[in-house]
Amino acid sequence: MMKFASFLAAWLLAVPAFAQVDCNAGMEPIDAAADFPLSAREFIRVIVANERDFVKALGSHGYSVDIKVETLKGDVVDGEFHRAAVVDFDAGGARRETVAAGATNTLSRLRLSDKDIGLLGDPMSFALTSDSFADRDIVYSGRQKYDGHNLALFDVLLRSDKSADRAFAGRTWVRGVKGAIVKTCGRDIDYPIADMRYEVLRAQVVDENYYPIIVRADEEILIDGIPVHIRLTVKYSDYKPKS
Repeated sequence: MMKFASFLAAWLLAVPAFAQVDCNAGMEPIDAAADFPLSAREFIRVIVANERDFVKALGSHGYSVDIKVETLKGDVVDGEFHRAAVVDFDAGGARRETVAAGATNTLSRLRLSDKDIGLLGDPMSFALTSDSFADRDIVYSGRQKYDGHNLALFDVLLRSDKSADRAFAGRTWVRGVKGAIVKTCGRDIDYPIADMRYEVLRAQVVDENYYPIIVRADEEILIDGIPVHIRLTVKYSDYKPKS
């Protein structure tokens, strides 16, 4: 099992061909011997509870979002989708989205569905739930310093090559015994566009929760059997509670 887990951890975090996003970039070496008071079993319980609170809190917050999706041939961008919007609440308290002027879409080799755009525009799309850990093994992998914090690493691994597709597989960086997720890097079939590895960075911006601020992916995928290099960046900002 440990050999299998080690292989999958390396496979999940390896930089894909043509990728520019390295989830280990700027981070110090992992201290595999460092202790952490949260066991792998407790990790699921604590993380799921915290993510439930995070999603509930986010439901009463507005924010700004900037989505950019590009296709590339070599180093040349040959198509781009760019859309900025503000999500807030109307006088009756209903959530609304106002798209800024100047949205563009020159993509020709990739079609973004309305569902893709909706998922990219919603930071809750990248929350981890109990379903995220279906048929997965959780492995504590040590500590790693990042952004001034000494974070605990938990790898979420396929239990076997027949594991359920609809779940997260990758790495989480956790701050403190309360289990606040600061960063995730992995794959989930429910993520937008395609089965790409997404890096999600979070920050404590309005309350005790850590909210997504940057989402990145950069991979070559097959579309109708043809390889297409996709580069994606989503930025969330200006989180504000509903007044």
